[in-house]
Amino acid sequence: MPESRDPQTPAQPAGPPPPGTWVLGRVRGIRLTMRFTWLPVAMLLALGFATIIGRQFPELGGWRYLAAFAFVVAFTLSILVHELAHALMAMKFGIGVSEINLGFFAAGTHIEGERKSPLEEFAVSVVGPIASLIVGGLAYFASRAFDEGVGYVALWELGVANLIVGVTNLLPGLPLDGGWVLRAIVWKFTGNMHTGTLVAAWAGRVLAISVLAAPVLLEEIWGRPASMIDFVIALLVGFFLWSGSTASLMQARLRRKLPALQVRTLARRAIAVHSGTPLSEAVRMASEANAGAVVVIDGDGKPHALVSETAVAAVAPNQRPWTSVSEVSTRIAAGHIIGVNDTGEEILANLRAQPASEYLVLDADGGVYGVLATADVEKAFRTR
Repeated sequence: MPESRDPQTPAQPAGPPPPGTWVLGRVRGIRLTMRFTWLPVAMLLALGFATIIGRQFPELGGWRYLAAFAFVVAFTLSILVHELAHALMAMKFGIGVSEINLGFFAAGTHIEGERKSPLEEFAVSVVGPIASLIVGGLAYFASRAFDEGVGYVALWELGVANLIVGVTNLLPGLPLDGGWVLRAIVWKFTGNMHTGTLVAAWAGRVLAISVLAAPVLLEEIWGRPASMIDFVIALLVGFFLWSGSTASLMQARLRRKLPALQVRTLARRAIAVHSGTPLSEAVRMASEANAGAVVVIDGDGKPHALVSETAVAAVAPNQRPWTSVSEVSTRIAAGHIIGVNDTGEEILANLRAQPASEYLVLDADGGVYGVLATADVEKAFRTR
Protein backbone atom coordinates (compact mmCIF):
# COMPACT_ATOMS: atom_id res chain seq x y z
CA MET A 1 0.00 0.00 0.00
CA PRO A 2 1.16 3.60 -0.46
CA GLU A 3 3.32 4.75 2.39
CA SER A 4 3.26 8.02 4.31
CA ARG A 5 6.41 10.10 4.43
CA ASP A 6 7.70 12.62 6.88
CA PRO A 7 10.80 14.55 5.80
CA GLN A 8 11.81 15.09 9.40
CA THR A 9 14.84 13.08 10.47
CA PRO A 10 15.86 11.38 12.67
CA ALA A 11 12.75 9.46 13.69
CA GLN A 12 10.83 10.85 16.61
CA PRO A 13 8.57 8.91 19.01
CA ALA A 14 5.04 8.83 17.67
CA GLY A 15 2.82 11.46 19.26
CA PRO A 16 -0.77 10.95 20.36
CA PRO A 17 -2.81 9.13 17.71
CA PRO A 18 -5.04 11.41 15.61
CA PRO A 19 -8.79 11.42 16.28
CA GLY A 20 -10.62 8.53 14.67
CA THR A 21 -8.01 5.82 15.27
CA TRP A 22 -7.53 2.83 17.54
CA VAL A 23 -4.14 1.92 18.97
CA LEU A 24 -3.73 -1.85 18.55
CA GLY A 25 -0.28 -2.27 20.08
CA ARG A 26 3.36 -2.26 18.98
CA VAL A 27 5.58 -4.48 16.83
CA ARG A 28 9.35 -3.95 17.10
CA GLY A 29 8.61 -0.59 18.67
CA ILE A 30 6.31 0.46 15.81
CA ARG A 31 2.88 1.65 16.92
CA LEU A 32 -0.01 -0.11 15.16
CA THR A 33 -3.15 1.95 14.64
CA MET A 34 -6.38 1.43 12.76
CA ARG A 35 -8.90 3.93 11.49
CA PHE A 36 -12.40 3.77 12.97
CA THR A 37 -13.69 3.60 9.40
CA TRP A 38 -12.29 0.06 9.20
CA LEU A 39 -15.31 -1.36 11.02
CA PRO A 40 -18.13 -0.07 8.74
CA VAL A 41 -16.11 -0.90 5.63
CA ALA A 42 -15.34 -4.35 7.05
CA MET A 43 -19.04 -4.93 7.70
CA LEU A 44 -19.94 -3.95 4.14
CA LEU A 45 -17.27 -6.22 2.68
CA ALA A 46 -18.35 -9.05 4.97
CA LEU A 47 -21.97 -8.66 3.85
CA GLY A 48 -20.89 -8.81 0.20
CA PHE A 49 -18.76 -11.89 0.76
CA ALA A 50 -21.51 -13.50 2.86
CA THR A 51 -23.82 -13.21 -0.15
CA ILE A 52 -21.32 -15.10 -2.30
CA ILE A 53 -20.91 -17.82 0.35
CA GLY A 54 -24.68 -18.02 0.84
CA ARG A 55 -25.27 -18.75 -2.84
CA GLN A 56 -22.66 -21.52 -2.90
CA PHE A 57 -23.32 -22.98 0.57
CA PRO A 58 -26.94 -22.30 1.57
CA GLU A 59 -26.70 -24.93 4.32
CA LEU A 60 -24.45 -22.60 6.37
CA GLY A 61 -27.34 -20.31 7.19
CA GLY A 62 -26.26 -17.49 9.52
CA TRP A 63 -22.77 -18.93 9.92
CA ARG A 64 -21.92 -17.50 6.52
CA TYR A 65 -21.67 -14.02 8.11
CA LEU A 66 -19.09 -15.23 10.63
CA ALA A 67 -17.11 -16.91 7.86
CA ALA A 68 -17.26 -13.73 5.76
CA PHE A 69 -16.10 -11.54 8.65
CA ALA A 70 -13.22 -13.96 9.33
CA PHE A 71 -12.17 -13.53 5.69
CA VAL A 72 -12.17 -9.71 6.10
CA VAL A 73 -10.01 -10.00 9.24
CA ALA A 74 -7.60 -12.32 7.36
CA PHE A 75 -7.38 -9.80 4.53
CA THR A 76 -6.63 -7.02 7.06
CA LEU A 77 -3.82 -9.14 8.49
CA SER A 78 -2.41 -9.59 4.99
CA ILE A 79 -2.36 -5.78 4.64
CA LEU A 80 -0.43 -5.69 7.91
CA VAL A 81 2.10 -8.12 6.43
CA HIS A 82 2.47 -5.77 3.43
CA GLU A 83 3.12 -2.75 5.66
CA LEU A 84 5.40 -4.64 8.03
CA ALA A 85 7.53 -5.62 5.04
CA HIS A 86 8.03 -1.91 4.26
CA ALA A 87 8.75 -1.11 7.90
CA LEU A 88 11.22 -3.92 8.60
CA MET A 89 13.14 -3.25 5.40
CA ALA A 90 13.38 0.44 6.31
CA MET A 91 14.63 -0.45 9.78
CA LYS A 92 17.23 -2.76 8.22
CA PHE A 93 18.69 0.31 6.51
CA GLY A 94 18.63 2.25 9.78
CA ILE A 95 15.60 4.36 8.80
CA GLY A 96 13.17 5.09 11.62
CA VAL A 97 9.55 3.90 11.47
CA SER A 98 7.08 5.42 13.92
CA GLU A 99 3.71 3.94 13.00
CA ILE A 100 1.73 1.60 10.77
CA ASN A 101 -1.83 2.73 10.15
CA LEU A 102 -4.20 0.03 8.89
CA GLY A 103 -7.23 0.50 6.70
CA PHE A 104 -8.66 -0.87 3.48
CA PHE A 105 -7.80 2.30 1.57
CA ALA A 106 -4.42 4.06 1.78
CA ALA A 107 -2.95 2.07 4.65
CA GLY A 108 0.35 3.64 5.48
CA THR A 109 3.76 3.05 7.02
CA HIS A 110 5.06 6.29 8.55
CA ILE A 111 8.73 6.22 7.58
CA GLU A 112 10.81 9.08 8.96
CA GLY A 113 13.19 10.72 6.54
CA GLU A 114 14.25 10.26 2.95
CA ARG A 115 16.15 7.27 1.61
CA LYS A 116 19.87 7.89 1.31
CA SER A 117 20.31 5.99 -1.97
CA PRO A 118 18.30 4.58 -4.90
CA LEU A 119 18.96 1.09 -3.56
CA GLU A 120 17.32 1.89 -0.22
CA GLU A 121 14.38 3.51 -2.01
CA PHE A 122 13.95 0.53 -4.31
CA ALA A 123 14.22 -2.11 -1.57
CA VAL A 124 11.89 -0.40 0.91
CA SER A 125 9.27 0.28 -1.77
CA VAL A 126 9.24 -3.00 -3.68
CA VAL A 127 9.20 -5.34 -0.67
CA GLY A 128 5.57 -4.50 0.24
CA PRO A 129 4.03 -5.60 -3.08
CA ILE A 130 6.31 -8.65 -3.11
CA ALA A 131 5.01 -9.60 0.35
CA SER A 132 1.42 -9.30 -0.93
CA LEU A 133 2.22 -11.44 -3.97
CA ILE A 134 3.79 -14.10 -1.72
CA VAL A 135 0.78 -14.12 0.63
CA GLY A 136 -1.53 -14.29 -2.39
CA GLY A 137 0.39 -17.20 -3.87
CA LEU A 138 0.46 -19.10 -0.58
CA ALA A 139 -3.28 -18.59 -0.06
CA TYR A 140 -4.04 -19.71 -3.61
CA PHE A 141 -1.95 -22.90 -3.32
CA ALA A 142 -3.40 -23.58 0.14
CA SER A 143 -6.88 -23.48 -1.38
CA ARG A 144 -5.87 -26.39 -3.61
CA ALA A 145 -5.82 -28.56 -0.49
CA PHE A 146 -9.62 -28.23 -0.38
CA ASP A 147 -11.67 -29.83 -3.11
CA GLU A 148 -14.60 -27.60 -2.23
CA GLY A 149 -16.23 -25.90 0.72
CA VAL A 150 -15.93 -22.60 2.54
CA GLY A 151 -12.19 -23.08 3.17
CA TYR A 152 -11.52 -23.34 -0.56
CA VAL A 153 -13.57 -20.25 -1.40
CA ALA A 154 -12.10 -18.15 1.43
CA LEU A 155 -8.48 -19.04 0.63
CA TRP A 156 -8.99 -18.60 -3.11
CA GLU A 157 -10.60 -15.15 -2.58
CA LEU A 158 -7.83 -14.17 -0.14
CA GLY A 159 -5.21 -15.22 -2.69
CA VAL A 160 -6.86 -13.25 -5.49
CA ALA A 161 -7.28 -10.17 -3.25
CA ASN A 162 -3.58 -10.15 -2.31
CA LEU A 163 -2.47 -10.73 -5.88
CA ILE A 164 -4.57 -7.71 -6.89
CA VAL A 165 -3.03 -5.63 -4.08
CA GLY A 166 0.48 -6.69 -5.08
CA VAL A 167 0.05 -6.06 -8.80
CA THR A 168 -1.85 -2.78 -8.32
CA ASN A 169 0.78 -1.39 -5.96
CA LEU A 170 3.50 -2.15 -8.50
CA LEU A 171 1.92 0.19 -11.06
CA PRO A 172 4.57 2.85 -11.81
CA GLY A 173 3.09 6.04 -10.44
CA LEU A 174 3.00 7.92 -7.15
CA PRO A 175 1.60 7.53 -4.55
CA LEU A 176 1.64 3.75 -5.19
CA ASP A 177 4.64 1.70 -4.15
CA GLY A 178 5.45 1.23 -7.82
CA GLY A 179 5.79 5.00 -8.07
CA TRP A 180 8.55 4.97 -5.44
CA VAL A 181 10.17 2.07 -7.32
CA LEU A 182 10.06 4.16 -10.51
CA ARG A 183 11.53 7.11 -8.62
CA ALA A 184 14.41 4.91 -7.43
CA ILE A 185 15.13 3.73 -10.99
CA VAL A 186 15.08 7.25 -12.45
CA TRP A 187 17.18 8.47 -9.50
CA LYS A 188 19.73 5.72 -10.20
CA PHE A 189 20.08 6.54 -13.91
CA THR A 190 19.95 10.35 -13.63
CA GLY A 191 21.69 10.75 -10.29
CA ASN A 192 18.96 13.20 -9.30
CA MET A 193 16.32 12.27 -6.71
CA HIS A 194 14.25 15.35 -7.58
CA THR A 195 14.00 14.26 -11.22
CA GLY A 196 12.87 10.81 -10.07
CA THR A 197 10.11 12.35 -7.97
CA LEU A 198 8.84 14.49 -10.85
CA VAL A 199 8.78 11.57 -13.29
CA ALA A 200 7.00 9.26 -10.82
CA ALA A 201 4.49 11.95 -9.83
CA TRP A 202 3.55 12.72 -13.43
CA ALA A 203 3.29 8.98 -14.07
CA GLY A 204 0.82 8.88 -11.18
CA ARG A 205 -1.27 11.56 -12.88
CA VAL A 206 -1.28 9.54 -16.11
CA LEU A 207 -2.45 6.50 -14.12
CA ALA A 208 -5.21 8.58 -12.53
CA ILE A 209 -6.52 9.68 -15.93
CA SER A 210 -6.28 6.10 -17.20
CA VAL A 211 -8.33 4.82 -14.26
CA LEU A 212 -10.99 7.47 -14.85
CA ALA A 213 -11.22 6.43 -18.49
CA ALA A 214 -11.20 2.68 -17.72
CA PRO A 215 -15.01 2.12 -17.60
CA VAL A 216 -15.45 3.72 -21.04
CA LEU A 217 -12.49 1.82 -22.49
CA LEU A 218 -13.88 -1.50 -21.18
CA GLU A 219 -17.07 -0.90 -23.09
CA GLU A 220 -15.36 0.34 -26.27
CA ILE A 221 -12.65 -2.34 -26.46
CA TRP A 222 -14.21 -5.43 -24.88
CA GLY A 223 -17.88 -4.58 -25.26
CA ARG A 224 -18.53 -4.81 -21.53
CA PRO A 225 -21.17 -2.28 -20.47
CA ALA A 226 -19.93 -0.13 -17.59
CA SER A 227 -22.12 -0.03 -14.50
CA MET A 228 -22.60 2.86 -12.08
CA ILE A 229 -20.42 1.01 -9.56
CA ASP A 230 -17.60 0.89 -12.14
CA PHE A 231 -17.74 4.67 -12.53
CA VAL A 232 -17.88 5.25 -8.76
CA ILE A 233 -14.85 3.00 -8.14
CA ALA A 234 -12.96 4.63 -11.02
CA LEU A 235 -13.75 8.08 -9.62
CA LEU A 236 -12.57 7.17 -6.10
CA VAL A 237 -9.36 5.46 -7.24
CA GLY A 238 -8.63 8.17 -9.80
CA PHE A 239 -9.11 10.90 -7.20
CA PHE A 240 -6.80 9.06 -4.79
CA LEU A 241 -4.07 8.72 -7.42
CA TRP A 242 -4.42 12.31 -8.66
CA SER A 243 -4.36 13.86 -5.19
CA GLY A 244 -1.42 11.67 -4.12
CA SER A 245 0.65 12.46 -7.20
CA THR A 246 -0.18 16.16 -6.91
CA ALA A 247 0.95 16.17 -3.27
CA SER A 248 4.22 14.50 -4.35
CA LEU A 249 4.77 17.19 -6.99
CA MET A 250 4.19 19.94 -4.44
CA GLN A 251 6.57 18.27 -1.99
CA ALA A 252 9.21 17.93 -4.71
CA ARG A 253 8.99 21.62 -5.53
CA LEU A 254 9.18 22.46 -1.85
CA ARG A 255 12.23 20.29 -1.27
CA ARG A 256 13.93 21.85 -4.29
CA LYS A 257 13.80 25.19 -2.50
CA LEU A 258 15.21 23.91 0.79
CA PRO A 259 18.95 24.10 0.02
CA ALA A 260 18.58 27.81 -0.83
CA LEU A 261 16.99 28.62 2.54
CA GLN A 262 19.59 29.71 5.08
CA VAL A 263 19.13 31.18 8.53
CA ARG A 264 22.08 33.50 7.91
CA THR A 265 20.26 35.27 5.07
CA LEU A 266 16.71 35.05 6.47
CA ALA A 267 17.40 36.27 10.01
CA ARG A 268 16.56 39.86 10.91
CA ARG A 269 19.22 42.01 12.49
CA ALA A 270 18.44 42.53 16.19
CA ILE A 271 19.34 45.02 18.90
CA ALA A 272 19.66 44.08 22.59
CA VAL A 273 17.89 46.07 25.35
CA HIS A 274 17.21 45.54 29.04
CA SER A 275 13.74 44.55 30.25
CA GLY A 276 12.92 47.99 31.72
CA THR A 277 13.57 49.85 28.45
CA PRO A 278 10.48 51.80 27.27
CA LEU A 279 9.00 50.36 24.12
CA SER A 280 9.21 53.70 22.33
CA GLU A 281 12.96 53.86 23.01
CA ALA A 282 13.46 50.26 21.80
CA VAL A 283 11.57 51.04 18.59
CA ARG A 284 13.67 54.18 18.05
CA MET A 285 16.94 52.28 18.62
CA ALA A 286 15.89 49.52 16.23
CA SER A 287 15.00 52.09 13.58
CA GLU A 288 18.35 53.88 13.89
CA ALA A 289 20.23 50.57 13.64
CA ASN A 290 18.08 49.35 10.72
CA ALA A 291 17.21 46.32 12.84
CA GLY A 292 14.06 44.31 12.42
CA ALA A 293 13.92 42.71 15.87
CA VAL A 294 14.54 43.39 19.56
CA VAL A 295 16.11 40.96 22.02
CA VAL A 296 15.63 41.46 25.77
CA ILE A 297 18.74 40.75 27.88
CA ASP A 298 19.18 40.23 31.61
CA GLY A 299 21.63 41.93 33.97
CA ASP A 300 24.45 39.68 32.76
CA GLY A 301 23.81 40.59 29.14
CA LYS A 302 22.34 37.19 28.27
CA PRO A 303 19.25 37.06 26.01
CA HIS A 304 16.14 35.72 27.74
CA ALA A 305 13.16 37.09 25.77
CA LEU A 306 12.12 38.30 22.32
CA VAL A 307 9.92 41.32 21.73
CA SER A 308 6.85 40.19 19.84
CA GLU A 309 6.24 42.12 16.62
CA THR A 310 2.51 41.46 16.90
CA ALA A 311 2.40 42.70 20.49
CA VAL A 312 4.28 45.88 19.56
CA ALA A 313 1.80 46.62 16.77
CA ALA A 314 -1.06 46.27 19.25
CA VAL A 315 0.32 49.07 21.49
CA ALA A 316 -0.78 52.58 20.47
CA PRO A 317 2.14 54.98 19.76
CA ASN A 318 1.09 57.32 22.59
CA GLN A 319 1.25 54.39 25.07
CA ARG A 320 4.68 53.11 24.05
CA PRO A 321 6.70 55.50 26.30
CA TRP A 322 4.84 54.04 29.30
CA THR A 323 5.15 50.41 28.20
CA SER A 324 8.33 48.45 28.91
CA VAL A 325 9.69 45.88 26.46
CA SER A 326 9.17 43.17 29.08
CA GLU A 327 5.40 43.67 28.73
CA VAL A 328 5.45 42.83 25.01
CA SER A 329 8.09 40.10 25.03
CA THR A 330 7.97 36.31 25.24
CA ARG A 331 10.52 34.22 27.09
CA ILE A 332 12.93 32.27 24.91
CA ALA A 333 12.33 28.53 25.27
CA ALA A 334 15.13 26.04 24.68
CA GLY A 335 13.57 24.92 21.40
CA HIS A 336 13.29 28.49 20.13
CA ILE A 337 17.02 28.94 19.56
CA ILE A 338 18.44 28.31 16.06
CA GLY A 339 22.02 28.24 14.81
CA VAL A 340 23.07 30.78 12.21
CA ASN A 341 24.39 28.03 9.92
CA ASP A 342 21.15 26.02 9.84
CA THR A 343 19.65 25.45 6.39
CA GLY A 344 16.38 24.22 4.85
CA GLU A 345 15.89 20.79 6.43
CA GLU A 346 17.09 21.97 9.85
CA ILE A 347 14.91 25.07 9.72
CA LEU A 348 11.78 23.04 8.95
CA ALA A 349 12.62 20.48 11.64
CA ASN A 350 12.87 23.27 14.25
CA LEU A 351 9.67 24.93 13.11
CA ARG A 352 7.78 21.62 13.32
CA ALA A 353 9.20 20.53 16.66
CA GLN A 354 8.87 23.89 18.47
CA PRO A 355 6.31 26.13 16.71
CA ALA A 356 6.77 29.86 17.41
CA SER A 357 6.50 33.20 15.62
CA GLU A 358 10.14 34.18 16.28
CA TYR A 359 13.35 32.33 17.07
CA LEU A 360 16.61 33.61 18.54
CA VAL A 361 19.54 33.08 16.18
CA LEU A 362 22.98 32.52 17.72
CA ASP A 363 26.29 32.70 15.91
CA ALA A 364 29.01 30.05 16.09
CA ASP A 365 30.39 31.58 19.31
CA GLY A 366 27.02 31.63 21.06
CA GLY A 367 26.47 35.34 20.58
CA VAL A 368 23.24 36.95 19.35
CA TYR A 369 23.18 37.07 15.55
CA GLY A 370 19.54 38.07 15.05
CA VAL A 371 15.96 36.82 15.04
CA LEU A 372 14.31 34.46 12.58
CA ALA A 373 10.61 35.16 12.01
CA THR A 374 8.38 32.31 10.84
CA ALA A 375 6.63 34.78 8.55
CA ASP A 376 9.94 35.42 6.76
CA VAL A 377 10.45 31.68 6.18
CA GLU A 378 6.93 31.35 4.75
CA LYS A 379 7.52 34.35 2.51
CA ALA A 380 10.77 32.82 1.24
CA PHE A 381 8.93 29.65 0.24
CA ARG A 382 6.31 31.63 -1.67
CA THR A 383 8.72 33.83 -3.57
CA ARG A 384 11.59 31.49 -4.48
